[in-house]
Formats: sequence, C-alpha cells, structure tokens
Amino acid sequence: MASPFVPVPVPMDKALSGGGGRSRSVGRGSRSRTPPPLQSPVTRARVNGVLEPSMEYSSCPRSISEPVRSRHEEERPITPTLLGYEVMEERAKFTVFKILVRKTPEESWVVFRRYTDFSRLNDKLKDMFPGFRLSLPPKRWFKDNYDSSFLEDRQLGLQAFLQNLIAHKDIANCLAVREFLCLDDPPGPFDSLEESRAFCETLEESNYRLQKELLEKQKEIHYLKSRLEEREQAILLLEKHVR
Repeated sequence: MASPFVPVPVPMDKALSGGGGRSRSVGRGSRSRTPPPLQSPVTRARVNGVLEPSMEYSSCPRSISEPVRSRHEEERPITPTLLGYEVMEERAKFTVFKILVRKTPEESWVVFRRYTDFSRLNDKLKDMFPGFRLSLPPKRWFKDNYDSSFLEDRQLGLQAFLQNLIAHKDIANCLAVREFLCLDDPPGPFDSLEESRAFCETLEESNYRLQKELLEKQKEIHYLKSRLEEREQAILLLEKHVR
C-alpha cells in the first residue's frame, strides 16, 4: 500500500543543463509520502536503486550521439527539486527520494534515487573536482533510519546538495551529474510498474489541485452573484423612492 508523500518547501534555484544516462528500476511495494502537486504539463518518472540480488533492474542504454543544440537551449536552467521520499518494503526495506527535474516550463520528469546513489555521485565528483567539496547529510548508524523527522531532515540536506552542485557550471555539465538527473535521455512515464504508478499519482494530485481551485472559483462566483443581486435590489428600492 502507498501512503502520501511528505511535501517539503524548497527554493527553485537555477543552473545550466547537462546530460546522459537513464536510471534503473527498484523493487515494487511501498508506503509513500506524498509530494506537493506537480504543475508542469509533461511529467515522467524513472526509478533507480542499488544492485541487490532480491531486486529486479532494467537496462538503460546511453545515447550514442547528442543532438546539436542552439546556444539558447544550452543556457536553459535545470532545476532539480526533491519532492519527497518513499520507503520501499516489499523485500529489502529501503528509502528512495523523489526528484523532480525541470528542464523547461513545458518539460519535466521524475527520477528516484537512494541515499547511496547520492553518496556515489559525491565520490565521483570528489575525484573529478578535487578542489571542490559538496557536503551530504551524514549517515545514521544506530537509530531508526525510517523515522519521518530524520527522513525529512535528510531530504532537506539532499536538496541543498543538489542546489549546490547545479550552481557550478562545470559540475552541472559533467557526465556524472547528467546521468544522475537523466538530462540527455529523460525517462518515459511507463518504463516500469513503479513509474506508471508514480505518473498516475502525479495526475491524481494535479486533478485534485485543479478540482480544488475550481471549487474555490465557483464559491467566489456565487459570492459575487449574491453581492450583485443585493446591489440590484438596492438600486431598485432607490429608484422607487425617487419616483
């Protein structure tokens, strides 16, 4: 069963785009925390995890050639935002973090990453950029790693990590970051059962938000109609007194 994602407000900083690589899917079965509604017209999902015997994976071929891009396209900002986390527990229990990657106002997709994926990325960046250090939230050895307060704090720390790495042009454009965020080869919404479920959840959230906005607008219209009728009645009474 899946429970809602926990939304955490985060800044939408800007950075340059980079690319290449797709993620792998993790095992099914989860209880989730629900993220805030996505507002991009196109939303896609992709799941990634650590290689374990008890889980299934899908191969993700890398793009052989990269399309020629205009200068305007190269300068478009990429904004990765951590939407929430999800505790997977069908077989081996672990947590994945849901990242919204927004390439343009019209195009965005979702990738799922575990803390170990962030740690591996950080290790690669240390080797590639030895003079630059990015800090990850610390590991937790002796307490409950699935405590909601701990996971929310870790989510904030990982969001800061993402914002810091995309704030630097060379780091944001390196292959490791491009693969981590699937910048050149965005995933489709139905590459696995988990991704299909995540895409459907996004549609449900968007539908709920739109219905709520519609209801509020209808209430406002009803209120304005009532005020208009009151004013019209008042005008009629004044006209009768004048006559």
